[in-house]
Amino acid sequence: MPARRPSTRWLLPLVCVGLGGCFSLDTAVFLNRGYTDDDLVREEALEGRWARERDVDAARLEDEPPEPVLSIELADATSPCFRVTFHEGFVSDMMMAKPATSAKLCTFRVSGQTFIDVTRWPEGIDVEAMTLTWHWFGAVDVSSDELRLKLLHPFLVADYLKDHPLDLPNVTLENGDDKQIVVTAGPQDIQMFLLLHLGHGDLMDEEYVLKKLPPPDVAEAGDEAQD
Repeated sequence: MPARRPSTRWLLPLVCVGLGGCFSLDTAVFLNRGYTDDDLVREEALEGRWARERDVDAARLEDEPPEPVLSIELADATSPCFRVTFHEGFVSDMMMAKPATSAKLCTFRVSGQTFIDVTRWPEGIDVEAMTLTWHWFGAVDVSSDELRLKLLHPFLVADYLKDHPLDLPNVTLENGDDKQIVVTAGPQDIQMFLLLHLGHGDLMDEEYVLKKLPPPDVAEAGDEAQD
């Protein structure tokens, strides 16, 4: 029986400073975005509050509204990117960031597949914390009411690049006995890597299925009507 891949819920050391600068030495860190301006798409169906599918199903039985795990909103009317806020459920499942942490989420499309690039908001260098922005990728399939998310697993990427260092441009930073793989690839190489390993299914975490919740005012109106 093949060994079960480590879950993304072991990502706690990766995101201890709001998606910037603090990460486990066992992971691969992507320094560059995975898209060019021409690759960006505005995936409007992502906007809204999202709850775990199992919580929505349970709420129907218990007549209790489910809690959102992600909130996604347009951050700027002129930009195709979003602001995503991680709530308690997502933080618990993935063991990343802190509740109410917000980040920048951009969607780009390659060969018909939509991917997300999640990074600190705003991007760049945090001079006070002396940290750089890094990027976290995933594949998404989204409809009007369902979001299926597969995240690229940084631990698995690190193990893969140790065995196949020429498959993606990277450097290894050494600090005594500790080594950190830093992926220096540009968008085109990152996109090819994502497509290849999404197809193989070897470096992606388990699918995370979410259901869209109604806007808060609609949900409250429904509760009042029931009362």
